[in-house]
Amino acid sequence: MNLPERYLEEMKNLLGAEYEDWISAMEQPAVTGLRTNDLKTDPKEFLHILAGSGFRDMPERIPWIRSGFFTKDSSLFSKHPLYQAGVYYIQEPSAMTPAELLPVSEGDYVLDLCAAPGGKACQLLQKLNGTGLLYANDLSASRAQALKKNLEMAGAVNAFVTAEDPANLASHFQGYFDKILVDAPCSGEGMFRREPSMPSFWMKKGPEYYQPVQYEILREAWRMLRPGGMMIFSTCTFSVQENEGNVERLLSEFPDLRLVEIPAYPGFARGVTVHTEKCVRLYPHRLRAEGQFAALFQKEGSAEPRPCREKMVYEKNGEIYLIPADAGPVPGLRYLLTGLHVGTRRRERIAAAQGLAQALTKHMWPKSMDLACIDDRIYRYLRGETIFCEPSEITENEGCPLLPAELTEEKGTGSAADDVQNGNLRRDPRGEERGWKKPRRGKGRPDLYGSRTSAGEPGGKRKPDEPCRMDLREILILADGFPVGFADPGVNGMLKNRRNPGWRI
Repeated sequence: MNLPERYLEEMKNLLGAEYEDWISAMEQPAVTGLRTNDLKTDPKEFLHILAGSGFRDMPERIPWIRSGFFTKDSSLFSKHPLYQAGVYYIQEPSAMTPAELLPVSEGDYVLDLCAAPGGKACQLLQKLNGTGLLYANDLSASRAQALKKNLEMAGAVNAFVTAEDPANLASHFQGYFDKILVDAPCSGEGMFRREPSMPSFWMKKGPEYYQPVQYEILREAWRMLRPGGMMIFSTCTFSVQENEGNVERLLSEFPDLRLVEIPAYPGFARGVTVHTEKCVRLYPHRLRAEGQFAALFQKEGSAEPRPCREKMVYEKNGEIYLIPADAGPVPGLRYLLTGLHVGTRRRERIAAAQGLAQALTKHMWPKSMDLACIDDRIYRYLRGETIFCEPSEITENEGCPLLPAELTEEKGTGSAADDVQNGNLRRDPRGEERGWKKPRRGKGRPDLYGSRTSAGEPGGKRKPDEPCRMDLREILILADGFPVGFADPGVNGMLKNRRNPGWRI
């Protein structure tokens, strides 16, 4: 591996006697891994499912990550139907560490400030277990689209995805979040083994470039942290300037912050300056991992416990969402996802969304069909093809308990918007337009919100006597018991594919 001389000299000064071991480790292949989704399975059940799916080379547990596994060939897992079902997320082991270390409790309001592509956000989502609220943000709208997909694939019911500058978020959410994760953009020194192109980028934009960028993000995160709240700052670089340098500066500028000691798993190294010994470093010569730094802060003070809130139905441009009743979208922010995307209004019915399918379990939809992962039909379905079934393969269940009765019972007087007006649906009292920035259109710019203008379609004119309820005739397609999408029943056992086209393999 061809590494910059200046970088090697810095690592020699940093590691001392461990330098040669680090050099040897850098010549080894990068480590790969995956993390199971606690919302859908647990590690023991996951291994049992894999064995039943024909896997021979079983993954090995990661000792410091509760639901993490080492893998020898991640490409095998990226092509498996269970990946499409959100049963696990493919992630490098050291990248799993920051979210593992942040002590999220059920009911917390959590922010992942630099969240794309979404591995750490999904990990935080699992800790919330369907409670509280998760804001997952990324400055780049295109990267935030991948973030949205990964959260929906994981089964998110309580996540908001934004594409905003941290300063703009902070102007709306001062002292709001109980827990914040800042996995800051960095010079990427810990990824040199995995990404051979990274050293050339380091030469152009190294620690001197990223250190001030990180600090400005941390300042905005501090503004959004609730009294008594906790924040973890992480990077995938070894740079003392970026890591310990920013920690010490933050502690100096904000006396209401203190470092919380992170328990040292065998192989973890400590921060290298006097005031950062409570931080941890991960090195490839000490652990089966790439590289990571993490510092855990707590803000002085305390705050009142948050009351449990019901969910309410929210409609925008014909898209129906289920959101926490006290946490509606905020005006002036660019949202890509607001809670659980239930479906799209299609005249008299709501066509179920892909995000809803991923959030269900196999008994939470009136009709389902479970296909084994070794059945060729599941791969054809994931590719977007029409498949066929026998009547005996359809299982009937009782309703959809995840959704409120207002969306499933045939008693409405009109569209979701009309029902809101007549009191049949709850809505944000601050108005339907609350919290959605008008889409900015232009050459090469996608419409992030999917609005249309034809009558009967999202954004079109509504007839006051049109009912608006879920189309429960659709079939929920399962892969070894885990939902992957919907299909419309046709004649002679035909199932028309309704899986989101952007998700097809």
